[in-house]
Amino acid sequence: MLKRIRLHIVFIIIGLNSYGQIGSTDSVLSAISQMPDSTKLKSLKKYALNQQYRSLKTGLIYADKRLEIARKINDAKEIAETWHIYGNLYINSGLLDDAEENYLKALAVFDSLGLNEDMASILHNLGLVYFKKDDTLKCINYYKRSIDLRKRELDSVRVGDELTTMGETYLAYKEYENSRKYLGEALEYFEGVNGYRRKIDAFAYLFDNCYATGQANCKKWIDSMIMANEILESNVYSNMINLRLSKHYLANDQPDLTAAHLDSVDFDMLYKIEVINPVNVFSELSGHYMNIGNEADAINYKLLHRKHKDEMMNKEVQELVSNYNVRLSIRSSEEEIAWSHEQNELILKRIKIEKTISLIIHIALGITIIALLYLLYNVTGIRRTNKKLIARREALEEAYERSSKYKERILSTRKNKNDFFSIVSIKLSKPFTGLTSKLTEISNYLKNNNKDLKLKGMMEDLHKGASAIEKGLERILLWSKLQRNKYQVDYTTININDFMHEMLPSLLGIALKKDIRIRFDINPEINIRYDRFSLKTIISILTENSIENSPPKSDIIIRAQKEKSACVLSVTDFGKGIPKEMQSKIFDMSRIKDETKAMEPNKFGLGLLIAKIMAGKNNSSISLESKENTGTTFFIHISETNER
Repeated sequence: MLKRIRLHIVFIIIGLNSYGQIGSTDSVLSAISQMPDSTKLKSLKKYALNQQYRSLKTGLIYADKRLEIARKINDAKEIAETWHIYGNLYINSGLLDDAEENYLKALAVFDSLGLNEDMASILHNLGLVYFKKDDTLKCINYYKRSIDLRKRELDSVRVGDELTTMGETYLAYKEYENSRKYLGEALEYFEGVNGYRRKIDAFAYLFDNCYATGQANCKKWIDSMIMANEILESNVYSNMINLRLSKHYLANDQPDLTAAHLDSVDFDMLYKIEVINPVNVFSELSGHYMNIGNEADAINYKLLHRKHKDEMMNKEVQELVSNYNVRLSIRSSEEEIAWSHEQNELILKRIKIEKTISLIIHIALGITIIALLYLLYNVTGIRRTNKKLIARREALEEAYERSSKYKERILSTRKNKNDFFSIVSIKLSKPFTGLTSKLTEISNYLKNNNKDLKLKGMMEDLHKGASAIEKGLERILLWSKLQRNKYQVDYTTININDFMHEMLPSLLGIALKKDIRIRFDINPEINIRYDRFSLKTIISILTENSIENSPPKSDIIIRAQKEKSACVLSVTDFGKGIPKEMQSKIFDMSRIKDETKAMEPNKFGLGLLIAKIMAGKNNSSISLESKENTGTTFFIHISETNER
């Protein structure tokens, strides 16, 4: 029963401590809540790292808040830095697997961002993780990668730090040759740097290496430590120097000097610093005294060796127990805090629900009162509104009767317009066609049988005018049909190459009059879904336009090539080109209106407008490129949905 009471008291104390920490954490978070995000990130990093050797729980709270802000602003570098902080918190609490997981996540992001300096720090920490796990190969591999990155950054001091760490690691694994190699290289990078702690460490490890392998002239490394510590005046390094002096004098068979320096060493300060167990020197001194027959001193230093060894083991055990207790207290406090938070959340939810219900009731009462007042206000206006509605209904009935009459007139006018165009199409088309045919027959006869050049010229002009009127009439009727949406597209599969060779005779009939050559550059594999009449009309209009604006004995090239968007038909001439100011409105009705008076009497100017409309009806478009006195190219862009 007493044990249970004590256990409850311990948990209560832990809970109170945790609650106090949480209260302190809340005050910190509240203090930085109004800061900009960049300032928050810096402050939270400082607070989290300050908890490395104090409270893992508090450090994780700051790190969690920092990660939340970094993700909110979507800053990959800050996210990776937060994972780096997690790793530092976990490794100093002995949670090596958690530290490794967070370091690897940070390393992946820094690698993708190309941040070599940050990557080197992460690799160094991963080497430390595997050193603590006693995984030699992975430890050495990570340290080597860190050294390579430091060398790329050309920071001599940081490179020296990494090389010293590598030498220290090899010394711990008793790889003395590799240890000397890396420590010697570290001193090359530390050249010219004075009063630097890691440089003194390198001297110390070189002495340890020299002493362990029985080499001569080890004293020079101790002298180097003494000179460097004259600047730092560090008590830790003074103890390290005395420890190594005792080893040096022992190796030189001077036990009294060894004992004098050994008695001045504070071993509590060196337990966690030295790579080689520092208390072994007591055992070595005891053995030396035993060999020279001084049993009293031998027994004394043997007992001192056992005492310091036991103290060291006790410290290690206490540290393990402390780490275990820390983790246990964290877990229990987390459970207690989680339970308290749940209770607080339930209370807050209840308060919020009660406030919400009260607010809803007051709002409902207010709405009810307002609705009643509104109804009372509007009851008096309902009668007036009814009278207005009756008057409006009568007005609407009259308007409906008028609109019905207007509708009948509009339908009648539209029908008359359609009838008009049908009459023009049927009644005028045939006479003009017959007239043109007859004039063609007369022109051919005079050309072959009459020598009166003036008569021939007049007949040719008459024939040309009649043909232009016939063609113009056809295009006017086609344009009107397109404007009235009476033209129905009939899609069919067309091979461009075959289709163009079918059209060639009719195109040549126009081109030969000016001795113009038409050439094809067509991919024979192109098939499209298109209306045959539309395609024939578009190509005829574009080709006739090119012939009209080309000098005699020139070329016109018709191309069809596949492209990403499907295929492109183009008609290229080498004529006078189109002025730059006219290119933007060549397909607009405004151009036709502007040029009507200046246009030749045999031209109507509807061809390019008709070509554009018909292309649009076939899911395609027309564009042009032109340069004055060089030529013009019209492009028909046929969508991939038309390609087969």
